Amino acid sequence: MELDCLIAVGGGKCIDAGKFIADRLRIPVVIVPTLASNDAPCSALSVMYSPEGVMSGVEFFKQSPALVLVDTRIVANSPERYLVAGMGDALATWYEAHACGTNIRGKSCVGARPTLAAEAISEVCAATLFADGAAAASAVRKSEVNDVLERVVEANTLLSGIGFESGGLACAHSIAQGLTLIPSVQSDSLHGEMVAIGLLTQLLLEKRNDELQKVARFMALVGLPVELKQISFDASNREHVSQVIDFAMNFPFLQNEPFPVTREALLQSFMSVDELGNQIKKQTGDSAFVDLRAKPESR
Repeated sequence: MELDCLIAVGGGKCIDAGKFIADRLRIPVVIVPTLASNDAPCSALSVMYSPEGVMSGVEFFKQSPALVLVDTRIVANSPERYLVAGMGDALATWYEAHACGTNIRGKSCVGARPTLAAEAISEVCAATLFADGAAAASAVRKSEVNDVLERVVEANTLLSGIGFESGGLACAHSIAQGLTLIPSVQSDSLHGEMVAIGLLTQLLLEKRNDELQKVARFMALVGLPVELKQISFDASNREHVSQVIDFAMNFPFLQNEPFPVTREALLQSFMSVDELGNQIKKQTGDSAFVDLRAKPESR
């Protein structure tokens, strides 16, 4: 039987599996995301994970998906936590693209210099989240489709997908993928929540304090984690800390930071996330994050 295409319907891992299978079958893939929780749908790559959930590699494909079809009514009826996690993944897009663009040797995910278009798309992605993220989360809370939800779904799915693939990755995803080594984290936390912690680490590493405060307040507002314990990571476990830092140091995209990153600097930045989170929680509280984690995963 000859197949015309493969249709992948579901969340991030399902979508990545669909892209991988379609590539092996040498047929087009159609992506139908049921969540706006990550930026996998529009990219021509799949992240590979072990059966235990640990990131084990990346597979690059020659072609992007033939079609990505998102029904925002389905997104509006999915748990709010998934949309918010998608904001964590998408928000990092601009800051990682900025790092790659600032570094004269920075490379995109396909090994080329980041384009001006990718940087511009990444910046619009972040601006959209800052402007509409909280209202979009509120829309999902009410199962309502409106313009702000449409814009945030586009940011989470399309703008972030183009932005990270053509703009490049840096520290945020290096830390996020290192966190998949920790069983308590990868079983309790979503990818975008791990990226949120990675982004705070990156901004601490880059000493971009104004942006750090802006990002951290936004995260607390919409319900993204701003402390390590919020992703079930025990900062007193030295072995786990070393595992995350060692993985990140060996993750190739860490080299896209616009300066040489030492293990000591990365470790200090990662461990400083909790201090930052405590400061932010005193200003905003952590009820948004607690509420999201307490809600059932489906309706």
